[in-house]
Amino acid sequence: MTLKHKKYVYIDTGKGFYVKARLLKNRDENSAERYVLLNITPKTRPRKASVLKLDNLPLEIKEKVSKMAK
Repeated sequence: MTLKHKKYVYIDTGKGFYVKARLLKNRDENSAERYVLLNITPKTRPRKASVLKLDNLPLEIKEKVSKMAK
């Protein structure tokens, strides 16, 4: 499950942190415009939140997430 009507997802950085992202449903699935990254990098995530792996995201989003996780 995801949070708030499937609007928010958590991205696993692989370093013990998660990045919260807003998911825009009306964009193409492989588009970088679909994800709006928030400046929240919690160590834990809500129990019902869906988690996306970093490998499954577009290249532009991977770069932004890696900069945020430093």
